[in-house]
Amino acid sequence: MSVHRKTKGDLTRELDELKDKVSYFEEKAHKCKECEANLKETETRFMLMADSAPVFIWMSEADGKRNYFNKVWLDYTGRTIDEESGNNWIKNIHPEDREKFEEIYNKHVELKEAYKVEYRLRRKDGIYRWILETGTPRHCMNNEFNGFIGSAVGITERKEAEDRLHYIAHHDMLTGLPNRMLFFDRLNNFIEQAKRYNYMLALLFLDLNRFKAVNDLYGHHIGDMLLKETALRLNDCIRKSDTLARMGGDEFNIILSRIAGKKDPRSVALKIIESLTKPFLIEGYECSVGTSIGISIYPLNASEATMLIKKADEAMYKAKEKKTSSFEFCTV
Repeated sequence: MSVHRKTKGDLTRELDELKDKVSYFEEKAHKCKECEANLKETETRFMLMADSAPVFIWMSEADGKRNYFNKVWLDYTGRTIDEESGNNWIKNIHPEDREKFEEIYNKHVELKEAYKVEYRLRRKDGIYRWILETGTPRHCMNNEFNGFIGSAVGITERKEAEDRLHYIAHHDMLTGLPNRMLFFDRLNNFIEQAKRYNYMLALLFLDLNRFKAVNDLYGHHIGDMLLKETALRLNDCIRKSDTLARMGGDEFNIILSRIAGKKDPRSVALKIIESLTKPFLIEGYECSVGTSIGISIYPLNASEATMLIKKADEAMYKAKEKKTSSFEFCTV
């Protein structure tokens, strides 16, 4: 049996190959260290930028659990990263907004898609403020989903402005009562509920007696004060579940929900007449008015809002013919 002996040249070549491999791996290791150093430098730079940014910034893992919050976020909530990490931070969301947020957030984590959501977040002083949060997917070098990076900005002032505009659009600025638009919305909703659960409701159409005379005699300022006082007295005559609205001028409408029959609106009408026939003392002037009330009932007199109002209006004019405070039911 012959044994192949390596020549000096063979050994030299193998040694050179080993040197090359060692050099290759040393170079790789050096590059890895450089990459690691660069990565740490990038992370440090990101943290510095994130902490100096005037917005909330956060990051999550692929399962949606958050593992980073910037200084602005932590200063706002008064909590540490450890206290906020995972899903712990969600307890700071307003209870009314939490379910909606979790539904949107979990859906987009599953889809790995960007999202926007508004919710109220509790400050360290216990006050909730509105924020708009956006989340953007982030990926590894191999394009594998690696979680979200997100930001949030305060929008409380915008939400308050929107609420104010909505209030102005749906309320009478003099009395603070629902206006015609909101009244129609509520009446339609009440009718839908009445249809679904098979109950009755009543509509009272009120017009003040002698209001024009008071307005002409004492001026618009006293007239406006009289309307405001009238609204307060009317509110005392109805339940919280009912709706009182100013339709314009000296006309008011009331929706009585879930009535047992005519006895309920009759009782309210008598209470209103008793209240409004008492003189109003406004800035030293004694003002006497009174009211005429027309009453229609769903579904006895009409099955939709416009006709229900029309029937109550017609009944109110019949009551007005009596020349004294009174009420009339729709007879059609």
